[in-house]
Amino acid sequence: MNQYEIVFILNPQQSAESKLFEKCQEQIKSSKGLIHRTEDIGSRDLAYPINDCNKGHYFLINFELEPSELVNIESLFKFNEAILRSALVKKRTIETEPSALLTQTKEKQAETKKYSESRRPERSETRSTEKPEIKEAPKKVEGEESTEKKSEAEIESSKKSEEG
Repeated sequence: MNQYEIVFILNPQQSAESKLFEKCQEQIKSSKGLIHRTEDIGSRDLAYPINDCNKGHYFLINFELEPSELVNIESLFKFNEAILRSALVKKRTIETEPSALLTQTKEKQAETKKYSESRRPERSETRSTEKPEIKEAPKKVEGEESTEKKSEAEIESSKKSEEG
């Protein structure tokens, strides 16, 4: 039996309704294969948009299987529209520890959670009952001309004095 690793990315809107991860595991077990590692990595940003998606839901499975049975696994991925990308790789050794992709995703999620908690404003339990001050515009007094009218009047008087 050979060791394989399969990584596939599902459209995040369709990943909840798609049971491809479970189907793939069942297919491996029914083909008398051994599963060494399964990871539902979660949603991650894609390096570039695929089918107008900027995020994808990542899954990883490491397993042992006879090469003749591999066709059954590949047929699951052939015509499924929920799959954005998939890769099936033959491995030399059995891998059972968490993948770098999973640890990186968990670190990023923890970092994001920590950042969002630090940015959250603290609410004070006592609310202020004071009303904010509203500044009113100065009221015009009768008989007083506005500054615009004064400047116009001054201009006219200066023109008359120059003419006369």
